[in-house]
Amino acid sequence: MTFARILRSSALMGGAQVVVLLVAAVRNKVIAQLMGPAGVGLVGVLTAFNGNVSTLAAWGLGASGVRLIAASSEEEKAAKQGAVRKFGLRLSAIGLIAALVLFWPTAQLTFASGEYALELLLGGLAVPCIVAGTIWSSILQAAGHVRSLARAQILSALGGLVIGLPLIWLFGSLGIAASLLLAAAVPLAFTWFVARRDCLSAHEPVRAADLRTLFNMGGGLVIIGAAAQLAAYAVRLAIIKNRGNDQLAGLADAGYYQAAIAIAGSLPALVFGAMGTDFFPRVAATKDETEARLLSEKQIQAALLLAMPLFVGLITMGEQGVMLFYADRFAPAIPLLTWMIWGVFCRLLGWPLGYWLVARGSMRTVIFVEVGSNIAMASLPLLLMPWFGLAGAAIGFFAGYALYALAMLVVVRIRCGQWLGAKTLGWFIVGMAVLAICQIFTAYFSGPYWASLPIAIAAAISFWAYRRALSSDS
Repeated sequence: MTFARILRSSALMGGAQVVVLLVAAVRNKVIAQLMGPAGVGLVGVLTAFNGNVSTLAAWGLGASGVRLIAASSEEEKAAKQGAVRKFGLRLSAIGLIAALVLFWPTAQLTFASGEYALELLLGGLAVPCIVAGTIWSSILQAAGHVRSLARAQILSALGGLVIGLPLIWLFGSLGIAASLLLAAAVPLAFTWFVARRDCLSAHEPVRAADLRTLFNMGGGLVIIGAAAQLAAYAVRLAIIKNRGNDQLAGLADAGYYQAAIAIAGSLPALVFGAMGTDFFPRVAATKDETEARLLSEKQIQAALLLAMPLFVGLITMGEQGVMLFYADRFAPAIPLLTWMIWGVFCRLLGWPLGYWLVARGSMRTVIFVEVGSNIAMASLPLLLMPWFGLAGAAIGFFAGYALYALAMLVVVRIRCGQWLGAKTLGWFIVGMAVLAICQIFTAYFSGPYWASLPIAIAAAISFWAYRRALSSDS
């Protein structure tokens, strides 16, 4: 797989993520204006609840389905797709039952009352939609239909906004829950339509061996996913409880945290989206670990090339971003943002290696590394908040992802007998230096003009390198 191919697929999915980002920004802006930080905090809680339940119910199907289909021969793909569909429909039913059972205990645990129980119930109905959506997205990913996935993401994001925004305006917190339900149901409908058209398969009988493979592989993946979701939920719960009995102030702090993490991860998500969409099935289909390592290094280099202007923009214009996407009342989120940006930057190194490990590594190693990292990501904010207040949660976020990146480098060394190439590590170190210089620059020169200058320089350099890479591989 050429470097140019990786750049093109990353840019294609990045374009789709631009639309998704703008839709999320509009929704968050409306919620912030209507309900303030507490409303944004409620979004974080509802999203975390859906994430926890859907991660458990999906049983790792998003990754195991792609791996099962991508690694099979052309003659076997139809049967593999049938196994993914049958297994996924069963998991969707389990997800619905789990949401109905867990919404009330979650309301009591989080809010010490049933005040937001109805919102949790309504938002929790998104869980079976999220699980069912993994069926069709897995089929599209494994088949390499990147363009179809991008189109489905764009249409579903716009459709969810048009339908969901009036609900938020009219019904407040219940409208937020309803909009989250629509944000899961609309993508399911679009992805199903695209997958049925692009990935029609013969009516092959489903093999019990394939279902067992999905179940066994998914058992390890669900442990990993649950650890990640529970870590995120634990941090938010700790932030809310840190204010004692003042539940509204706790929700406001959770809103500041949610705003900072949403902005820090929003623009780089344009690049991260391509990793799971195109990179994961291809690394799963590589013939050996050397080829997998080389492909992973190309993905890291492509991610750095495409994401650097975005990270520079986040560093230099983070304060303006908070005011633009939320409101003046969200000023307490600004000190958190820089730490969050550095944490997300560490993902550029850690996440491609993590995808490689999930695609090709033993499940025992995957569980050990991922669960251990998520324990650290949940524990560090809890340890640092008594010392640094709400900023401690952001510092812990950065430290957790830095440790994860280091852990993945060690895993690469063990699996391949060598570290990542000097070129890849050099690019990453240069990226860190650029961000540090921009952060120092912003401390002395503020304002839109000075903030836009580093962005323009980084964008010009990245565009030149992008065009050069495409021309050299053509």
